[in-house]
Amino acid sequence: MTAVEHVASTDGTPIAYRVSGSGDPVLLVHGSATSGADWLFVLPLLRERFTVVTMDRRGRGDSGDGPDYAMEREAQDVLTVLDAVDGKLLVGHSYGALCSILAAERTDRLRRLVLYEPPIAVKGGDWLESMDELVARGDLDAALEGFLRSAGAPGAQFDAIRSSPAWPALLDAVPALPRELHACAGWRHPRGPIDAPALFLRGADTKGPVYLEGLDTCRQGSPTAAAR
Repeated sequence: MTAVEHVASTDGTPIAYRVSGSGDPVLLVHGSATSGADWLFVLPLLRERFTVVTMDRRGRGDSGDGPDYAMEREAQDVLTVLDAVDGKLLVGHSYGALCSILAAERTDRLRRLVLYEPPIAVKGGDWLESMDELVARGDLDAALEGFLRSAGAPGAQFDAIRSSPAWPALLDAVPALPRELHACAGWRHPRGPIDAPALFLRGADTKGPVYLEGLDTCRQGSPTAAAR
C-alpha cells in the first residue's frame, strides 16, 4: 500500500495524496461519491511511464475539511498538490474535472490537461432538494442510490456496485455530495482562456445531457482543446 502524504492547502486544510511509479508526475483528481482510491484500476497502466499522484479531495478519504466550502477552494487544493510534487500534467474526472478547470485557469505551470466527463450542465430542482433531505436525515443509502441512478448507472451496473466491497467506501463520501451538487448547479465556465493543451473525454455510451450540454462552450474556453 502506497504511503499517504499530506500537504496543507492555502486555508490550512490537510490534503492527502499518494505517489507511485516513475516518470513525469501526473495528478489524478477523482469525482464525487468516491476518493483517490477510485484510480486503483488505472494505476498499473500508468505507473511504468509516469509518477502517478492520486489525491483525496477535501472531505474525502484521508484529507481534512474546512468550515467554508467552495469549488474554488478545491481548485486551490489541486494547485497545492501540483506544487508539492512539481506536477505539470493534470487529469480530472467528473466533479474533479470541474475543479481541475478552475485550477488550470489559475496557473501557467500545466503542460497537459485531461478532463473526463465534467458535469457541466447539472441543474437544481426537486431531485437536488430530495438529495439534501436524504443526507440531512442520514439516509445515505437512498441518497447514494439516487445519485448513481441520476448519473446514468443502469440497473445491472448499479446492482453490481451495491453488492461490491466499494459500497461502504462510497457511503462514506455521501455527506459531501449536496455541497458539490449545488456547486455544479451554479457552474460557469471561466471567462478567460485556458492555455494548457486540453483533451475532453466522454464515454462511448454517454448520452446524458449533464455531460453534453454546454460542452462546446467549455471547449471554446480552451483554444487548444480536442475532444474524444
